[in-house]
Amino acid sequence: MEVRQLVGLGARAIAVASLVALVPASAALANDHYRAPVAAVGGGAMTHPGHMAGMSHTEHMAAMNQATWNSNAAAHLAAMNAMQDTSKLRYLAPSPGPEKLPVPVPPDVAIAENGKYGPVGPSDVDLVVKVRLAGLWEQPAGEMAVEKGKNPRVKEIGKMIAEQHAVLDKLDVTAAQRLGIEIPNEPNADQQFWLQEMRDAEGDEFDQIFVDRLRVAHGKVYSAIAFVRAGTRNDLVRELAQQSNQFVSTHLTLLESTSLVDWQHIPLPPEPAGGPVPAAGYIKSGVSPTVIWLVLGAALIAGVITMIRVTRPR
Repeated sequence: MEVRQLVGLGARAIAVASLVALVPASAALANDHYRAPVAAVGGGAMTHPGHMAGMSHTEHMAAMNQATWNSNAAAHLAAMNAMQDTSKLRYLAPSPGPEKLPVPVPPDVAIAENGKYGPVGPSDVDLVVKVRLAGLWEQPAGEMAVEKGKNPRVKEIGKMIAEQHAVLDKLDVTAAQRLGIEIPNEPNADQQFWLQEMRDAEGDEFDQIFVDRLRVAHGKVYSAIAFVRAGTRNDLVRELAQQSNQFVSTHLTLLESTSLVDWQHIPLPPEPAGGPVPAAGYIKSGVSPTVIWLVLGAALIAGVITMIRVTRPR
């Protein structure tokens, strides 16, 4: 057999092998199942929480994000529990901090004195109503804690919260009257249900319900106050939001000082706008799928041309 024939047979075998290799790779990419094993430290394929064999790229990414979120959430809750277990905090008050740094305390009055300058928007009305509703159920809840609480700290906090909500309620009613906003005179259905829960509970169960219900409620209204305080155009509403923020911040810390807060049922802060950070060790490719298709297509065409040339009669 001549050398030329041997070269032709070799080239033909290479072309056929290229086609055989390209076809399944192209099909796998089209089905979003293409993956390249990444060597881990010490050798072997990279594995991570949430990964399973046969996952598509989209499923793989979703599993990565979920595993990262679960890990971050667990770490967050563990840190919060550790802080709660070791905290010596018993009452919220202005503190110089460990390095004697001054911590500013917001004034009781916000910006303007006339109290009616600026338009009143839907969020302004909603805040005035929410603050009123908070006082209508949290004040009697605090009074109930004084009577029914088993933990002395719960009794003490209940008294403070009831007294402070009486003051905040007067501020809210005055603001509603000056702005012409209609406010409710009784708690809503959910709040009435929570109060009934407390009436039906005794001892440790009452203490837990009292702390859980008030802590969740204060956390929700806290964010509503922040949004209105940041963007309202009405000076009286801004002043009320400023005052409400001081009351709610105090009550959050008072409730947390009991060490009874069930952090598993407290919503985590929203994710940053950029989304979860990819898990450590994950290599994100910056190559566009279009480029991959073009390379595969060019290789396929080159293989076909080569096979035609080596098999053509001479």
